Amino acid sequence: MTGILPGPAGSATTPADPTEPPLVDRAHLLADIRAALTATGGVLLHGPAGIGKTALLDALAQDAGPAGETVLRSSPTAAEADLPHLALIDLLGEALPGLAEDLPDHLRQALECALLHRAPQPGAPTDPLAVRVAVLEALRRLAQRAPVLVLLDDTQWLDEASRQVIAFTARRLADRRVRFAVTERTERADAAPEMGALCPPAAREIAVGPLGERGTGALLRERLDLRLSGLTLTRVHTVSGGNPYYALELGRALVGGSESALAADPARPLDVPHRLRALVSARLGELPHAARQSLTVLAAARSGTGLPAAVTEPLAAARRHGIVQQNPTGAPQFSHPLVAEVVLADATPDALRAAHRLLAELAADPVEQVRHQALAADAPDPHLASRLHRAADTALTRGAPGTAAELLRLAADHTPDPDTAGRRLLAAARNAVAAGLPDLARACGERLENAPAADVRVHARLLLARLLGPDHPGAEPLLAAAAEDTGGHPALTAAVHQERAVRALHRGDRAEGLAELATAEKHADHADDPDLLVELLAQRAPLTLLTDPALGLAQLERGCRLAAGRPPTAAAVFCREGLAVAALRSGDLPRAVAEVETLRAEVEATGRTEDLADVLYISASVYERAGRCTEAYAAGRAAHDLRERIEPSPGPARVLGGAAELNGGTADRAARLLDSAIRAAEDDHDREWLAYAHGLRGRVELLRGNHPAAADHLARCRLLLRRMEFTDPSLFLVDADLAEALALSGRQEEAAATLADARDRAARLGRDVLTLGLHRAEAHLTAAADPRRAADTLRALIPDTHPYPLELARAHLALGALERRARRRAAARTALQEAHARYTAAGCLPWQQHATAALAALDALEADPTPMQQQILALIRSGATNREIAARLHLSVKAVEANLTRLYRQYGVRGRAELARHRD
Repeated sequence: MTGILPGPAGSATTPADPTEPPLVDRAHLLADIRAALTATGGVLLHGPAGIGKTALLDALAQDAGPAGETVLRSSPTAAEADLPHLALIDLLGEALPGLAEDLPDHLRQALECALLHRAPQPGAPTDPLAVRVAVLEALRRLAQRAPVLVLLDDTQWLDEASRQVIAFTARRLADRRVRFAVTERTERADAAPEMGALCPPAAREIAVGPLGERGTGALLRERLDLRLSGLTLTRVHTVSGGNPYYALELGRALVGGSESALAADPARPLDVPHRLRALVSARLGELPHAARQSLTVLAAARSGTGLPAAVTEPLAAARRHGIVQQNPTGAPQFSHPLVAEVVLADATPDALRAAHRLLAELAADPVEQVRHQALAADAPDPHLASRLHRAADTALTRGAPGTAAELLRLAADHTPDPDTAGRRLLAAARNAVAAGLPDLARACGERLENAPAADVRVHARLLLARLLGPDHPGAEPLLAAAAEDTGGHPALTAAVHQERAVRALHRGDRAEGLAELATAEKHADHADDPDLLVELLAQRAPLTLLTDPALGLAQLERGCRLAAGRPPTAAAVFCREGLAVAALRSGDLPRAVAEVETLRAEVEATGRTEDLADVLYISASVYERAGRCTEAYAAGRAAHDLRERIEPSPGPARVLGGAAELNGGTADRAARLLDSAIRAAEDDHDREWLAYAHGLRGRVELLRGNHPAAADHLARCRLLLRRMEFTDPSLFLVDADLAEALALSGRQEEAAATLADARDRAARLGRDVLTLGLHRAEAHLTAAADPRRAADTLRALIPDTHPYPLELARAHLALGALERRARRRAAARTALQEAHARYTAAGCLPWQQHATAALAALDALEADPTPMQQQILALIRSGATNREIAARLHLSVKAVEANLTRLYRQYGVRGRAELARHRD
């Protein structure tokens, strides 16, 4: 198989072509391919085996059916490369009987002979030119009936006779009625393909590259139901090189349980399945002993390690076999990461220890040096354990908690004293959590079940419960065991009750959550533990902010004071985030932005991945309300990527991805992410993220103009938030949008009730920053009876500036819609242009495009409705069908439909239901 090691396609060392996995994480690439086919009529996809080329052709074939295209497909194999015209048989064999009468006799006979539908006349060989012209004419005849999509897979094995015929026809079919999608296996995605002649002359060549780490994780989840995270996912992705086929083979080897063993020992090689190992082992076995020793050193070394000539010179033999190549700096590297993994797996323990001893001598960095020394040791060494612990401290000062976790795990392995070993292992688990490595954290925590110290056992079980997630049934036995182990110690007892409070509040059981939190605070009063107090304040303050913002702010500020000067913790970061959120809700955006930007820089410097994911989430929210949508999009996408990598459930990550798309992407991508988030949150019974997903999904429907669907999603969001007693209307801006969607759906009473309730809660909490949004929604409600008065009132209420710039843009957008309904087109254009300018300044692409469309619709307005159109409008409102209207007004049904189309355009509505609700 090319792509791991170079070699001739179809050679004796190449196994059968792998079955390529279904399409995952290729949406952007597929969009590029579709665009290329539309623009040029052809596309040549090239890349290594297993990279997903066939899956892309499958997706194109699925598109073609609903579009009415005829699909002709051939997928040759290495064993068939010498069989003439076999690809033509695949493409036209079934279609030929239906084409026979359309072709001239001499062309039909030539094609029938080539496709083995007719025996050639004795002594009369088939004319190659006649076959080529016959295929060309056959494709043209098919294209007259319906557009044709020709799919040619694995063309490196295409028989020569078919290749010549297809190249002949492709050059002469330039009318786009016949399109060609061709794949070719190349050793690397950046290697030059050779089969461009099989496409029309203007066709695009597109390299099919590897999946990203997130895509690899999604593939393993969807195909194998294997949820990898942290180091394990990174290892599988790195070793597979992002190749879907290799990733699935490696993933299948982990399904049996070796995932936990790999997480417990990051230095352990992956279990490479036989089908992949066979591609490498034969060539490794041909190398001399010295070359294999050097390969072991190269595989054990970190990237960038300078290796002496004694190691690099024997690699010449490996280079000749295509196992090793030079990187851009001239240093040796493996031709594919999978090769390095096989080398490590095949190395004897003595050979590995020898490699690490040599690398320890070469390492200039003391942290890297002691790591290699630990991997070279064959027995516990307390002196080495102490050095590893000090190296972990150094790694933390460098902002590398993941490295610290690995060093502390090694230190625990080399520590003879069980109590000290347990504490080092617990520290390793905590640093792994901070670094976003839940698999390593879980592996370390599970080793502490029988730790000699009760406090270590309690904290390990609490950590394992948190890693399971707030709704996992396996958490309760861990919490029960932790409670039994506390021995009445105040700090340990408080920690257990605190974790129970988190879970109760997540379930939406506020009463139980507050009771557990009160119990935790009572025990914490008797414990001298500032970090515990900070954690409790971080948990209490958000609840207080909902009902008493001033007291909640004071609690957050106290937490920050207690945490000052102490090592960073998640609770300390949360208190800092809380200050930004409090400023955000009150409308103090300069303070909110300053808080998150300072905090983000500090958290990034510490390397605390889990905390960074939360900070990025808060940053995205702050930037959005500050009207800095480009930054909101970047922060939201980064938060999405991190959370998808480290969290067991995909729901929160996809909510953040959907929110990011609503700032700087597209409404369609937002809808796909949010629909997926809703399903995941429902499966996880995660009411908070389900509420946010519905709220954002409602905004998508507002953008699309589908007000009834928007109202349904937004009402669901509001209901879920209320059930969790999230009553602060500034927490998630749902009320104004819901009232607007209800008003525009003709549900005026519900809209009025929503507005009254929101105004009351905003007034009680001093949330004056929400007033403009409520004015905007009320204007839509008023417009049902008097759009001119609604527009005049709203115009007078719109300020020059506002803490939330996007709310100001939405107000101008609403004003434009109201002025249009009032038939004041110049005023409507002015308001819409103002909205467009503000969305452009904010970088809010979806709403900018929405404003652009509104302006275009305004420019396309026709004259006022004719008397006939006014009659049609009245009949539509009475519920009459097109046929009934035609009969009543003595028109044809087509004339009614044409008038309706003009009315839709004139009133800016999407269909007869919206037109019936529209009032002048």
